[in-house]
Amino acid sequence: MIPRLVGYATVVAVAVYLYFMYDETVISGILVFLLLYFPVSFFYLLGVRKKITADLGRVPPMGEKRKQIRAGITLKNQMLLMSVRCEACVSVRNFYDSKGDKKRFAKTVPAGEEETVWCVFETEECGNTKVCLEYVRLYDFLGIFCVKRKENKAASVRVMPGFEPIPVEITRRTREFQSEAEEYSQDRKGDDPSELYQVREYRVEDPLKDIHWKLSAKEETLMVKERGFPLGCAVLLWFDVREGKVTGKGFSAMIEKAASLSVTLAEEKCVHMAAWYEEENERILTCRVRDEESACSMIWKLMEMKPCRDVEKREACREDTFRGREFSSIVTIDGEGNIWKDGEMQEFLRL
Repeated sequence: MIPRLVGYATVVAVAVYLYFMYDETVISGILVFLLLYFPVSFFYLLGVRKKITADLGRVPPMGEKRKQIRAGITLKNQMLLMSVRCEACVSVRNFYDSKGDKKRFAKTVPAGEEETVWCVFETEECGNTKVCLEYVRLYDFLGIFCVKRKENKAASVRVMPGFEPIPVEITRRTREFQSEAEEYSQDRKGDDPSELYQVREYRVEDPLKDIHWKLSAKEETLMVKERGFPLGCAVLLWFDVREGKVTGKGFSAMIEKAASLSVTLAEEKCVHMAAWYEEENERILTCRVRDEESACSMIWKLMEMKPCRDVEKREACREDTFRGREFSSIVTIDGEGNIWKDGEMQEFLRL
């Protein structure tokens, strides 16, 4: 705005000089126009400032990494007679980054109508991406003077990662690990006496305690009960995100590793649990994952995770939450996307 005022003052000074140097009607008219233009423009912009509204009403809630996202900024002109030239400034940044890319878009909004300015940006990182309408600049009739109005309106886009399987070796110990669960396998027997998997004919190696005596009497042959296999969580995925030790790039890597590992375990029929600390409510959030759909749901919730400040309180809450529960393996993913097991960083995961 200051350079425009300096330019305007320079033009007025030149017009005044020419007015005294030459006795021309045209120069007098130009000088009068220049002297009146500034106050008229000033009061015009004061009125326009209240007649233009801006809204981030067309921002999609979800996107995918490395794909374009179109965010719409709606500008509405409430004036009945005049069009208004507007310029919107939009910034896009990751939740964990302090700075982001800024883009400016110009649009002329007709009287009594609304126009949508589309901001197209590519997503290089996963997680929460913040789209912020920082300000709207309004111009006068000739586009010489303008007034800037701060908006500070924001919307969030959750950028999902690609769900691609990774090499993981699942040992027999994990596959046969049984823990308490309300759901049982439909194609695998186990040792849980509270759930019946199926009834079949007796074999020589079957223990006598498994004979179904009532059904055997009815069928006039020995029948045996096979117990159910509880689909409890064999593996725990623990997310260790600490304040000051996470960046937008690191959090994105963590989300990608979590998605790939979770989908891999789901495809291997390995039911697992994801858990992290919610410091605001001092509790551990858990998600049970058994298929790709539940893995997507877990990643969606994980994006709301915030870094932990009090690690001691977190560990105490974690110990209290998982007291009495056992897992065949505990995998930790930190805020930079590194995978840890048994205190060591893992390149190839063996569970």
